Amino acid sequence: MMIERKMAAKDKERGAVLIIALIFMLILSFIAVSSMQGTTMQEKMSGNLRDRYSAFNAAEAALLEGERQASINYFNNSLDVDTPSTGTYAGSFSSNAEPSWNAELMADIYVSTSIDAEPSGAVIKVTASSDGRSGQSDVLLESIYVVEE
Repeated sequence: MMIERKMAAKDKERGAVLIIALIFMLILSFIAVSSMQGTTMQEKMSGNLRDRYSAFNAAEAALLEGERQASINYFNNSLDVDTPSTGTYAGSFSSNAEPSWNAELMADIYVSTSIDAEPSGAVIKVTASSDGRSGQSDVLLESIYVVEE
């Protein structure tokens, strides 16, 4: 009689281990899926940040090139109020388009008070823009500086 009870108890428990194992597998699957979604989101965020930094660095390089070129153009008398100077910076940036710059003469600076005095410098505004590697991170930088002879 005792043997029959042990056999009946074993027959009742045979499917319980399988059901518990399936429940654990389901829980582990949910944890794995949520971890993968979090990792995918972090990878997208880091890619966007890298693209933003790349666009900023390219625009900053174009801004410095624009400042340098605007100074040269001002001293060559090819930059005045009516004719702004524009260009691109052909650096080693792997992006869709080269970063561009635009320089405008805002005002001449006069040190002498005489009527026929030549300007001794100028105030120049330079703007530079870049799109980054993907073309979606638009960065626009601007500087206003003084050029003196």
